[in-house]
Amino acid sequence: MQPNVNQTVSSVRISEEVLETIVRNVLEEIPGVARLTPQKKGLLGLVSEDRPRMVTRVDRDAAVVDLSVELSYGCRLKSVCAEIQQKVKDAVQDMTGIAVSRVNVHVSDIVSADAE
Repeated sequence: MQPNVNQTVSSVRISEEVLETIVRNVLEEIPGVARLTPQKKGLLGLVSEDRPRMVTRVDRDAAVVDLSVELSYGCRLKSVCAEIQQKVKDAVQDMTGIAVSRVNVHVSDIVSADAE
């Protein structure tokens, strides 16, 4: 006779907004990152001016992060971008268990220390 096994199937869903919050918090800790680039309003004014340009999506069980940042004048762009990619990937994977296949960084501007 087989023992009566009560199996429950459950799942955890993590919203893209949670991934975006993790990315924002990581970026605040990286020297040389001034801010996420704000989106510009379109012809119909549908995009909020204060919403940053960042897209996170999960494709085939792995997250893809696309973000646009403004960096501080004088920083080493290549090393700051590499640090962004590594730290974002590590944080998302560590906090959520979701694999990150790509972190695409677009540097939209260089700002002086006064503009930060």
